[in-house]
Amino acid sequence: MYDPPIAGVALGAPLTCLECTGPGATPSSRSSGGLVVQRWSTSESPQAAQFAHWRELICEAFLALTPESDLRDGFAGTVSQWPLADMNIARIDSQRQQVKRTARDIAHTPQQGYYANFQLRGTSRMTQHGRSTVLRPGDIGVVDTAEPFAFDFPEEFRQLSLFLPKSLLERQVSAPVRTATRVDTATGVGAAVRHALGALTRDDLAEDTAARLAAHACGILAVALEQPAATSSTPVRHSRLRAAALADIEEHLTDDDLSPPVTARRLGVSVRLLYAVFADQQRSFAAEVRRRRLDYAWRELQDPARAHLRVIDVAVRAGFADVTSFHRAFRREYGRTPAQIRQETTGAARSAVDR
Repeated sequence: MYDPPIAGVALGAPLTCLECTGPGATPSSRSSGGLVVQRWSTSESPQAAQFAHWRELICEAFLALTPESDLRDGFAGTVSQWPLADMNIARIDSQRQQVKRTARDIAHTPQQGYYANFQLRGTSRMTQHGRSTVLRPGDIGVVDTAEPFAFDFPEEFRQLSLFLPKSLLERQVSAPVRTATRVDTATGVGAAVRHALGALTRDDLAEDTAARLAAHACGILAVALEQPAATSSTPVRHSRLRAAALADIEEHLTDDDLSPPVTARRLGVSVRLLYAVFADQQRSFAAEVRRRRLDYAWRELQDPARAHLRVIDVAVRAGFADVTSFHRAFRREYGRTPAQIRQETTGAARSAVDR
């Protein structure tokens, strides 16, 4: 399940939930003999309207939020939500984006509670109260809905998000809740939380049973939050592993199957450890691959010996399966289109010959 790939509104043009008025966010419901599951999806909206639909549906499923994304030619997002008495748990599958809970959002929906986010796929950065932590598959982090927070999802992701009433969690901890702090679920108390959250998304649970299990999960989470903060692995080991991962990326840059699982297998480490060595870096694994492939394409476009190649050929040679995504990413990175770079190069070459 922990497999990590690569629309919307441009960055710098944030949309908020305060304008959500249309029927587009109405969820569908289904039951399989247990809980009634509500489901929202952008798939039935026209591509140009999908990010606006996403803005509306996350308002409906959660609370007032301000999302941003650079994806413009269609945006995929699905939320499935299970009711748990005065709590609920949702599974979110979506694409890269940034989501903020601003002071304006809080004034619009002043909900008192916490969201415990369990990362299943991809990575995310959670920021609140001056703290910031990176969640990798198997990690949990908590945010307070009554205070501003921010999530950054640099790639496609899947999360479980459990809503907990403020009083339910706070009465089970002896100190202020540590928000935006990573809870490891590999072993110990954290593992118990992980198993409980996974069980809550089983459709065959009766509603009262699921509600009791959710309350139990909240109690275990309270214990996990009071455990000493997890310490990182040896910095030297991480530095060496990251260097090996970057070398693998460079060697296999144009391979169709270049991905965290494949690189981890070649290096003989777990995918989780591979994520860990990129967690505190400026770019994630996926972002590193994308940047290096763009640099490769840039060199190809400037090489007179490659002038016979079409732009689409250059994109494929660089490892991009989707030429539209390649064009968009290239222009965002360099401020010019691939065709403009090619034209500048061929123009300079002609000028040199004329002289």
